[in-house]
Amino acid sequence: MKSSLVLTLLACVGCYTGAAANHDVSQVWRGRARVELEERWGSPAAAVKATNGDVLTWSHTQHHVELPAAFADIRIEPDRVDITAAASGGVWNTTEDTFAFVDAPGRVVELRGPVLRYGAPADANLRWGALLGLHVGIGRLGNTSTPLPSGGAYIGGMLSPTLGLVGTFALASGSDDAGGAIGLGWGVALQYWPITRLWVRAGPAMLLGFDPGFENGRLAPGATTGASYALVRSRVFVLDLRVDAAIGTSLAFGSVGVGVNIN
Repeated sequence: MKSSLVLTLLACVGCYTGAAANHDVSQVWRGRARVELEERWGSPAAAVKATNGDVLTWSHTQHHVELPAAFADIRIEPDRVDITAAASGGVWNTTEDTFAFVDAPGRVVELRGPVLRYGAPADANLRWGALLGLHVGIGRLGNTSTPLPSGGAYIGGMLSPTLGLVGTFALASGSDDAGGAIGLGWGVALQYWPITRLWVRAGPAMLLGFDPGFENGRLAPGATTGASYALVRSRVFVLDLRVDAAIGTSLAFGSVGVGVNIN
């Protein structure tokens, strides 16, 4: 469990973002239509005619506030006492510009600036930064006949445009004639997007299970797997249909449900 947590934290800290992701998103936009770019990013703040096309500018202004700071310096001498105090504060704005160079036929030639702020094309199989997901649904254990509410969560970061590393948690419950049962799983897994709306996941895990009647509690090494299909995708927010399963040396459980994700 400790090693899983360390790996997940490393994924969050050293994840694929910043300059590398900014470059890749810029490359994905090259050759796409100006109309598509403006639909995704909104209307530019300025559009200037150039020799071979147009230069479009998007501007983002940040407001900064510095709270007043005060200090005092007291000096006592035989014939006098000096007291010095100061306070400062202020409000200012900074503006970042992102430029798109568009050729005469209306195709994107080049992007410059903080492109990640505005995002990649809607159909691009590319994501960056942190990953977070939660889901709820119905689950069942291998030794129960009746499904009960279940769920899970994951957190981590992207290692590349289509591959992430996440820490996972899974919970499944069920019941039988002898009573209720529960299965829990903690693990670390690689999460891969073969296409824009679909990811698959697998990795090692530690499982904890209780048989019907909450008897025979036991820990077992195992593995977790999962798959998700995005029903709704809006920039970094996703509403998905998800299937999770955990298989160990002495127990197995799984769930199906809907989830919310940030990726």
